[in-house]
Amino acid sequence: MDVTTVPLPDDVRVVRHAAALPRAEWDALTRPSDVFLSSRWLDVAEATAGVPMAYVWVERGGRVVAGLATAVAGASVPWLLGRPDHVLTRSAAAGLPHAAEFLADLPKEPTEVLMPSLVAGGRHLGNTRVLYGAEASADDLDTLLAAAEGLARTAGAASVALLHVDESDRELRSVLAGRGYGFYVSGRYSSLRVPAGGFSEYLAGFSRKRRVSIAAERRKLAEEGCRVTVEPFDGRDFARFASLEAELMRKYGMEWRDDQSLPTYMQIRERFGEDAFTLVARADGVIRGFALILRHSGHWYARQSGFDYAYQRRKRVPLYFEVLYYRLVEEAAAAGVTTIYYGHGSEETKRSRGCVATDQFCHVLRL
Repeated sequence: MDVTTVPLPDDVRVVRHAAALPRAEWDALTRPSDVFLSSRWLDVAEATAGVPMAYVWVERGGRVVAGLATAVAGASVPWLLGRPDHVLTRSAAAGLPHAAEFLADLPKEPTEVLMPSLVAGGRHLGNTRVLYGAEASADDLDTLLAAAEGLARTAGAASVALLHVDESDRELRSVLAGRGYGFYVSGRYSSLRVPAGGFSEYLAGFSRKRRVSIAAERRKLAEEGCRVTVEPFDGRDFARFASLEAELMRKYGMEWRDDQSLPTYMQIRERFGEDAFTLVARADGVIRGFALILRHSGHWYARQSGFDYAYQRRKRVPLYFEVLYYRLVEEAAAAGVTTIYYGHGSEETKRSRGCVATDQFCHVLRL
């Protein structure tokens, strides 16, 4: 994609690589919930996506007031959850509001009509948005979307898609509607408020029946000699982590090689340093589960995880809950963290452990 051929207003800039961004100003526009739009995550995405990317921003008085990350996704990209055709069919199959109607209105199959697509606002799963600060106006958002549509046409894309715009982002959703983007619910995004009182206060928020159940789960893990420790994400156990993550991916119907996550792990280690760490469950001297946690602006993200499902079945132990909730809440409260983000999927399970969720919308413009 030759971004230099796209006509842009005088106050709009575009670059092809995150390294060329005005990084401090770009990152200043991110909220605590925007780790996947931070410049260091964009480095990771760019290194692992395998597709052309571009970044546009509006300047005023020499300062960045709004920015938008984009990537061109073809029908062959392996990251299905970042493709509007797959997101649509998945949302319709799940019975999410407006998805079936959106699908029925297409003249052909989604892949034929929507792909290739310029995915704007990030290709990550949840909290897609235009970055903007207090100085930005609705006109600035409109300008960035117009620029993205110009990039899409230059790249020969059939659509522009913002995959997961949160229900709270009313200004962006209004601008998208004004530009003719259709929409449907693409999922619900879960997060957990971490009580200052730590695990005891967290536990007190549940019904008596749930409290008894959680206590029994933790006791069972202790009896089986399973221990969860906080460890640096330093590469020592990457091969085991990748194998466990592949088990999780295949459990949910995705084709995933045992080593497929390794390039992403290495990029995260390089870009995030100590702001990436793991909770690791071990039993009998073997890693049985892990969760990769990212830090951004005082909030934590449960980014990737994996579990030894054969061990779980054999021992009947709740590794998932211990690693991603009980122990993580203890650590987060001790660190003064107020929010943990869990993202899309398994909403009932997440709600059963204290999460709340918001609707997120896929907005699509056919070109």
